[in-house]
Amino acid sequence: MKQNFLTLLILLFTVSNNAQKIKIDKGEIKLDEKTVGYVEGKKPIFTIYNLDKSYAVTAEVKTVPNEPSLTLPWIELKDQTTGKSNELDFKSRKFSAFNYDRSIIYELLDRNYFTVDGLNKEEIEKFLNSESTGISAKRTGTQKIIDDASKIADTYKLTIDDAGTVYSIKAQNPDPLDKRIGYIKVTSPATNGELMYEVMDLDNYLIGTWFARGGMYLGYDKLLKQEVITFDKKVFKATFDNSGNPIGYKMSKDITAMNIVRVLIGNGYTLQHQGIYFEEEKRKEQAKLNLEKYEIAKSNSINIYDKDGFVINEKGEKISGAFKIEFEEIPNAKNSNNSFVPGQRLYKTTGDFEVYQSKSGVRFCVDENKECFIGLTCKGGNLISSGLKALNADSSAFYKILYENDGCMILAYPNYLNELIIKIPAQEKGLFTTKVGDSKLKKNIAEYLKCDSIVFENYDFKTLEGLIKVLEDYRNNCSK
Repeated sequence: MKQNFLTLLILLFTVSNNAQKIKIDKGEIKLDEKTVGYVEGKKPIFTIYNLDKSYAVTAEVKTVPNEPSLTLPWIELKDQTTGKSNELDFKSRKFSAFNYDRSIIYELLDRNYFTVDGLNKEEIEKFLNSESTGISAKRTGTQKIIDDASKIADTYKLTIDDAGTVYSIKAQNPDPLDKRIGYIKVTSPATNGELMYEVMDLDNYLIGTWFARGGMYLGYDKLLKQEVITFDKKVFKATFDNSGNPIGYKMSKDITAMNIVRVLIGNGYTLQHQGIYFEEEKRKEQAKLNLEKYEIAKSNSINIYDKDGFVINEKGEKISGAFKIEFEEIPNAKNSNNSFVPGQRLYKTTGDFEVYQSKSGVRFCVDENKECFIGLTCKGGNLISSGLKALNADSSAFYKILYENDGCMILAYPNYLNELIIKIPAQEKGLFTTKVGDSKLKKNIAEYLKCDSIVFENYDFKTLEGLIKVLEDYRNNCSK
């Protein structure tokens, strides 16, 4: 009570020392001793007139029952002629609980709705015709939530003993006589030097943390003042009240502790074994997010999943169906495969399940985009082939066919389309032509093509167009 009275005195002192002095004497509004308008009525509704009484507005001071102490009211301003209205908040330095009428005039003056010439009709009408500030809807809605939470907490018939054990008639423990639902403890001072409470469930999971003021909580970017923050970062107001312990201290008499527990219970944090349940729900949610990420990664990858197409097997038979092949690994939290080998296994996923190995030399094509791939071992050295060999002694893979004519092909691994490979019918393996020095490549080409008509210096072996020219000349001069 002393604190409230002191605050009001400070507010009064601030108002009385404002640069422009407002005085109300027998209904006359005087600004620096000059009469500028009139006011009639009594708390909480007042009618304010211009000096000639040609224009008037009604100002009603509004509050919400059961709001915390020192919560300021607000003003509903209404045009007496049109009935249009809007709401505005009080600013703390303008408000006096003893002089509502004068507080209203100060507030209007501060917003330029009232001037040395009285009511500023133009500015007031602009405000009344603008979008509603929605103060009453917010304040009454917020209070309804608080009241509803309080009613819910009432049904639990909560008690706290001196050890900080919280009891409720709604406890659901194996022993029906065991009415424990959780625990609360107080830390004073906390790490920031202020009062702090912690509420735990029966498994000692931390459900809520309350700070008197200046509280900082990991993952929350605002300071907490007489607020409790939950394990899932919801924040609720819970007021400080030390009147329960005028002499000495007992947790059972701690009104602040009960306020905190009631707020948590009323907002659905019913303790018992809630922490374990929350951890399980969090795990499920994380699994769902991981799966979503996995599916997105799959759709953005170069891999082929369940696409219609066909395979030409080792016997030359054409087998149609849906196929899957992974050229790059998509890690999945549920199934991280350390033995994954990229681009070596093609799966038929419809009808009879079959697996085709790249070393078997089979070819498969995708109907949708007409892309074709062939299983092949390549020489000449590159990242993929050396990596595959290191994994499983098999350097074969399925390579994408970029060009093909009479069995002469230009290929590339889907992840490395700039690392080109040539393949001719006379050779079982393919030959890398890029990422290789010229001297080594010249030797490799001579041994691979075995064609004197192909003079190394006359061709570009590093581009698709250059290799097409090489293979065309090879077909015309050397393949017969």
